[in-house]
Amino acid sequence: DELEAMRTLLVDLFDRGPVDSAVARARIEPNVRRFLSTTDIVGAGYVAARGALSDEALYLAWWQGDDQQLLAESDAPGTGDPLDYTRHPWFRTPERTGRSYVTGPYVDFVCTDEYVMTSTAPVLSRGRMVGVVGADTLVETLEGLFLPPSYAILPDILSDDELPAGNALNTALESAASFVGMWAVMMVAMML
Repeated sequence: DELEAMRTLLVDLFDRGPVDSAVARARIEPNVRRFLSTTDIVGAGYVAARGALSDEALYLAWWQGDDQQLLAESDAPGTGDPLDYTRHPWFRTPERTGRSYVTGPYVDFVCTDEYVMTSTAPVLSRGRMVGVVGADTLVETLEGLFLPPSYAILPDILSDDELPAGNALNTALESAASFVGMWAVMMVAMML
């Protein structure tokens, strides 16, 4: 499991002493790039807990997209202050529980501007959480992987011009499509 491999690399690093952002980033970068190249994951990396790094109060080392662009130290618009990722459920829940967590689906306005699910795992060193490792998957990708083949015809049926808006069949088909999509997302969440 790639998240576990990244977590182990970071735990070993933090267990040895103070870590700065460049060292943490360099330690996991080859694993993250390989993970992105060999899976349907759209983004992955490490998000530091407040004060965990010796040189940055808040830090994000996250690679995303086909070009594996590095997102680091994203600033809040207008203020230039670093964005505080530690307030998001994908960070707070592993911090509170000490366990891996799947969040979503939600629109990822920071990275993809698309619906994603995020899987995160806490990085614990000497009894303290020093951040999370995680991965984003587009909901669209998950639907393609897990929905029954018959779901693929629903968009064609739903766009049929012969069904007027508000038609009972149209409404039923829209409800079925929504249910099947949520079913697929829930199945993925349980498997991660």
